[in-house]
Amino acid sequence: MKLGIVDYQLSRGGGERFVLGVLNSLPEEVDVTIFTGEGALEAYQVLVTQLRRPVNLVHRPIMTHRSAMVEGDQAALSGETIYDIPAEFWDGHDLLWFPWVNRHLIPRHCMLRTVATVHDMISVEWGEFIAEKRAPLGRVGYYFGMGMEDMLMRRLAGSLAKLVVDAKRTADHLSRTYGPLSRTPEVIYLSAEHMAETVPEPIDALGMPSRYLIYPANYTPHKNHEALLLALAKVKAERPDMFVPLVLTGWRIDCIPTAATDRGAYLKALIDHLKLEIGRDIHIPGRVTDGQFRSLLQGATGLVFPSFQEGFGFPPVEAALLGVPVAVSDIEIMRESLGRFDLPAVWFRPDSVDEIAAAMIRLAADETELRAKAVDRIDELKGDSWADVGQKYLAVFREQMSVASMYQQYVGDT
Repeated sequence: MKLGIVDYQLSRGGGERFVLGVLNSLPEEVDVTIFTGEGALEAYQVLVTQLRRPVNLVHRPIMTHRSAMVEGDQAALSGETIYDIPAEFWDGHDLLWFPWVNRHLIPRHCMLRTVATVHDMISVEWGEFIAEKRAPLGRVGYYFGMGMEDMLMRRLAGSLAKLVVDAKRTADHLSRTYGPLSRTPEVIYLSAEHMAETVPEPIDALGMPSRYLIYPANYTPHKNHEALLLALAKVKAERPDMFVPLVLTGWRIDCIPTAATDRGAYLKALIDHLKLEIGRDIHIPGRVTDGQFRSLLQGATGLVFPSFQEGFGFPPVEAALLGVPVAVSDIEIMRESLGRFDLPAVWFRPDSVDEIAAAMIRLAADETELRAKAVDRIDELKGDSWADVGQKYLAVFREQMSVASMYQQYVGDT
């Protein structure tokens, strides 16, 4: 099988772990070529050094679409980008896989030889919420990206491309929003075994307090840092005996102390307004290695996860697999992800500062009890390994090749 992989928006973290897990699990007889560029090139250059199999990495610049925004005497191009994938990418390949298909424009006549993974539709579902928290020029750009992503997904869902999702909740959302679908999406849950296999690394140099809560997430608005910071300040003011400092990790979180971006400056101003102190009440270690992240996660008093929406929700599952108590948003996807393993959790409504504060107090007050419950579940967990995930993807690839071959035989060129 000659498999092409196309991705121009790989992000560090969950997306990287996903691609690594699948590719390392495919047999070597699958000839893999990765087409990438733009902001994803550097991430893929790092990723291929971690692969246990050969791949061809091709840096291929392509046409991109962005919106132009004008406000008074200000003009800018949007950061939101649509990637126009040329049909020639399919030449010489049995199939192309898009591990993060959102915002990739695929030629219609190539969709039959396409497998596309949809991790979430947060940019559309929560698009207006996210856009309204941006500066005017950024808001226009986000609306452009949201509208284009919605159109591209509607186009893809009505084709004979094979869609794969990480959760039943995502499949149901696609069916409700873009249905009736031509084909039922395949649900392939992700693995979290990488966390148990990651070797812990020393974190003494990071200057962490003896007890801390951790929230590993990027700083986009749907991750709900505002409510978490308000809850942290509430606990500090009303229950100082139960106050535990907060550690923030994730993409662009290091922009908060320096106020280097609009979002970073906004969160920094909120922290200052709440009279929380970075370095004492809140710790932001910046970019950490996988080994350091495991040590941070395993050493935490608990993980608090107030996100409004997720595609799969790696961190709570990873924490639970290490025996770390978790407090999470009571949303459909987290009920599904944690419910698959019957993992214990403290639940709260993400739009309730009071409930988030109460959950943080519970993690601090009942750490011993909650940790014992979490540790008791570890040996009984029977989640898929990355080898299992890779085999399921391989089966999907072969099925799509068979469908394309049959279609070509009876209908003609695709």
